[in-house]
Amino acid sequence: MNRLLIFDNQWSRYAGQFQQTVTTPWEILSVGPSAIEDEISKADALVALKLPANLLPRAHRLKLFLYPGAGVVHESPAELPEGCALVNCFEHETPVAEFVMMAILMHATGVEEKAAAFRQGLWLGSGRVGGEPHREVQGSTLGLIGYGHIGRAVARRAEAFGMRVLALRSNQAERLPQVLSESDFLVIACPLTPDTRSLIGAEQLRQMKRTAYLVNVSRAEIVAEQALYEALRTGQIAGATLDVWYQYPSDGSNQGRGSCLPFHELPNVLPTPHMSAWTSGLIRRRIARMCESLDQFSRGEPLDRVVLRGAWRPQP
Repeated sequence: MNRLLIFDNQWSRYAGQFQQTVTTPWEILSVGPSAIEDEISKADALVALKLPANLLPRAHRLKLFLYPGAGVVHESPAELPEGCALVNCFEHETPVAEFVMMAILMHATGVEEKAAAFRQGLWLGSGRVGGEPHREVQGSTLGLIGYGHIGRAVARRAEAFGMRVLALRSNQAERLPQVLSESDFLVIACPLTPDTRSLIGAEQLRQMKRTAYLVNVSRAEIVAEQALYEALRTGQIAGATLDVWYQYPSDGSNQGRGSCLPFHELPNVLPTPHMSAWTSGLIRRRIARMCESLDQFSRGEPLDRVVLRGAWRPQP
């Protein structure tokens, strides 16, 4: 019987759902940091956010690494055992796209500020009392940095709202200035790679409209941290929704601000704790996708969504 280790607190709680969904024989075991060193040598498959380098010499049996997400978690074949396939299991485009549209509408209407004022008895933005009108998204331009599963899902919804969509694919870097200068809402939806790290820096932020909003649901490091903070603090751009961060809680903690800079203090920032994709539907679909890969592996069938194959081998 094949053996799966779940080395991730988030997914360990769903070990029972894995067992109910997979159709081929698997022993499924959830392990923590204290047990992983002993158990990894007996694992055929692993669910984790990363394979720690110190486990490589013991992971000689590992042939399938299921990463519950998108993007590049390991960049080099030398970071995985020889013959181990790294498979991305995401299924998150629907909730992320819905979140993006929510953020765009919140920025356009200013509903968060107006609801807070109304709780204090103030009718901000009401035409009945001569308030300032808010924006509409119909006719505005949505810029997409990245046009994969998430980008396409966002584009479909934006077009349904009557928005004009400009999408930038990975091989169209020359179009970046146009997308920046014409966007009323700029959505970061590309993977983090050496080419996209700090893709949006101070110079690129200066090319955006002062009335434009940025929404990042990909990886924080695609936008330069200090440059973004200054652009938001000085009003160089109108605002941002940030659901991905430069720092994350460690050791099971749920505390932290996400950055050494006080983004959370800026009134034009909607800060959220990397929650856009985390829905009950996402969990169900992602487990189904991971179990499909386990079944493919058991039956000796080609694996879907392989993004890397390992090449590490012990030194002679």
